[in-house]
Amino acid sequence: MAFLVILLFALFIASVGSFVANVFLFQPLEVSDAYWTVLGFRAERVRVGEQVTAHVVLYSRGRFEGDILVRIRVDINLWFDKDMATQRFYIATRSGEVKEVTLDFKPNRPSAGDVNGYFIQIDFGFSGKWTMPDSYPPRLIVTA
Repeated sequence: MAFLVILLFALFIASVGSFVANVFLFQPLEVSDAYWTVLGFRAERVRVGEQVTAHVVLYSRGRFEGDILVRIRVDINLWFDKDMATQRFYIATRSGEVKEVTLDFKPNRPSAGDVNGYFIQIDFGFSGKWTMPDSYPPRLIVTA
């Protein structure tokens, strides 16, 4: 009986260790590219009201199955950034697989005054978050 208890305890510890390693130490998905397009062409600068597509290319370093949340955010000077568009995607990958997700939106404020521009942010749930680098480009500049 004691052997069975020790065996079950060891299996429990191994399972918890694997969960912690996969969720907190090892992010199974990484963003290999993130960019903007207008009418199918890459863009760094667009006009207010123009249809823009945000592209996020994900590379799977291991098996992943779950939801991610893609956010297009307004970069506001000296204040909290604001969501412009959000969409949840269900992703199922094997190791080494590449997936692309896209999200369309129309910027409604130019990059002037209190607005710097727009950026992409990905929430991976327990596995963390990715934010587009804080420079222009790759962040999107919007003109009036």
